[in-house]
Amino acid sequence: MRKYTWKICALLALVLICLLGTKERVMAYSDALDEIEDYEIKIKPASDGSLYMTYHIAWKVLDDESEGALTWVKIGIPNEYVEDVRPLSDSVKSAKYKSYDGGDYVRVDLDRKYYAGEVVDIDFSIHQHHMYEMAGEGRTYEFTPGWFDEIAVDRLAVYWDKTGVDSLPYKAVEDKDDYFWETALDPGDRYYIRVYYPAGVFTEQDDAAKSARQATDVVLIALVVAVPVLICVLALIFRKRVAGKDHYTADRGMGSTYVGSHRSGGHGGGGGCACACACACAGGGRAGCARKDFYGTRLETLKVRQAILNYEKNSCQEK
Repeated sequence: MRKYTWKICALLALVLICLLGTKERVMAYSDALDEIEDYEIKIKPASDGSLYMTYHIAWKVLDDESEGALTWVKIGIPNEYVEDVRPLSDSVKSAKYKSYDGGDYVRVDLDRKYYAGEVVDIDFSIHQHHMYEMAGEGRTYEFTPGWFDEIAVDRLAVYWDKTGVDSLPYKAVEDKDDYFWETALDPGDRYYIRVYYPAGVFTEQDDAAKSARQATDVVLIALVVAVPVLICVLALIFRKRVAGKDHYTADRGMGSTYVGSHRSGGHGGGGGCACACACACAGGGRAGCARKDFYGTRLETLKVRQAILNYEKNSCQEK
């Protein structure tokens, strides 16, 4: 009898866990700010093995009160070696590369605020480098579309031009000129794609050295240096105009027109050079709440320091 009692208790515990898990999942879905109804990526390799990628996302706003209306989003991309980021739909005011917390993204600014119940079509394209690994004389691609930690994706579809691909890729089906993958994703889920090309398909190597992150780091460093200098210059001009003539020291070779000297220091550092290329995308998400600093208005010391280190590392690699 005791044997059966333990089995019954174990069964009840399992049922309870399932029910609680379902309840938590329903609550999580009910608290969601957004839903992605459609997420399509179309991929066509270039002659050097880099990828031309076109994104289409049908993004539905579920909640515009908790964190405001939808004004911009970030979509995870494979790595920092990206160029030609272009908006393709009227709803996209601008699309550009951005690095957030070490991840690589396309930041999409929308043409207006989108409120609960509205669906915005987000379309853009990128030219993505450093995506394959050599497999003997052939090339292997492993690609993870950018995922969303807090948003469910009703439909993810990836189309890959099948020209030159060796047989049927991993878990794909044929769709006219493409291989095709289709699935749905719960929040935080990821989907993996693998494609193999035999020797002789590509005539060049993808050796692109231009990093989009390095370019943004240069801008950040310039801002860090320029903003304090500009503030000092404006302060001096303001002081000169407001203070006017200093009668107390005018006849002693001093006065408000002479304020002393300005000294600026430099930043030095050293270390080895290293390179690592990742082919998995970062997680994406939404923004629209200034109180959480989604707009990146705070310049944090650690981020500035990291930008300088990244710049020095990339400069070292080029040498």
